[in-house]
Amino acid sequence: MLDYHYLTFLTVCETLNYTEAARRLNLTQPAVSKHIAQLQEELGVTLLEYKQKRLYLTEAGQYLYKLVAHMKKEGDLGLSSIFDDDRPLPISLACTFTIGNFLIAQPLMGLLQRFPNTQLNLVVENTRTLLRDLSLDQVDCAFVEGHFDHKQYQHRLYRREPLVAVAAPTHPLVGQEKVSWEDLRDHQLITREIGSGLGRLVEDLLSAHNLSLSDLNTSHIGNYQVIKEFVMNGLGVAFLYRSAVVKEIANGSLKELHFDTPLPAPEMYFIYKRPNAAVERILANYDLFEEAPFL
Repeated sequence: MLDYHYLTFLTVCETLNYTEAARRLNLTQPAVSKHIAQLQEELGVTLLEYKQKRLYLTEAGQYLYKLVAHMKKEGDLGLSSIFDDDRPLPISLACTFTIGNFLIAQPLMGLLQRFPNTQLNLVVENTRTLLRDLSLDQVDCAFVEGHFDHKQYQHRLYRREPLVAVAAPTHPLVGQEKVSWEDLRDHQLITREIGSGLGRLVEDLLSAHNLSLSDLNTSHIGNYQVIKEFVMNGLGVAFLYRSAVVKEIANGSLKELHFDTPLPAPEMYFIYKRPNAAVERILANYDLFEEAPFL
């Protein structure tokens, strides 16, 4: 099954018009332009160019179009029965808690709308458990945050999600224009459980600023809502993904702390051990997952 970048490229080649290609693909024109730009960057060649305000294929573009069009024709014939909308396709998908609770619902609803007979089994686990299940072939694929062996799993970038530090509006650190990392020694830290992707990221973040969990008064909690309730009631500071607290920051029940060095935006990935029908369906419809809004 062709990567969605190549499917966009084929449509642009057939129309030689970004606006018309976007209409056919049910995408925005900027999304189509982004797909083409990413494909050209990955291949290191220019595929399309404008001459006197008209879009033309370059020599490299013409060669790629013939190759990809042939691949699509052969692939469609070989996989037509698998991707027939009238045949159910089971997808066993795992994701970490941040992704499962705050990010994945919208794109999965879009996938089910495109393929109503999809039989989805969604498992939400911490990173360590998720990687074990994937290694044991108990799930087809996963969306994961945190550390994993990039050589062991095939992977594609899902999104970069910024970390934020939050506290209750009445917390002493909220009044500071810039918080220093040493300030954390005097306050309770609430973080995810050991084995979670976010828990590991917080440990690494502290280590980069010459701190460790053993230096701080730390509580480990495996539930996002409990962490937020503790923090909202003034029981400590937490580092969470922005998507997990965007509503609370907006309504004022949590306040964002600004450190003297900026917090990172860690990468999240779609990972799998080997391609199969479930993996191919997600990859072919990856536009649904790219920077999808959270609910």
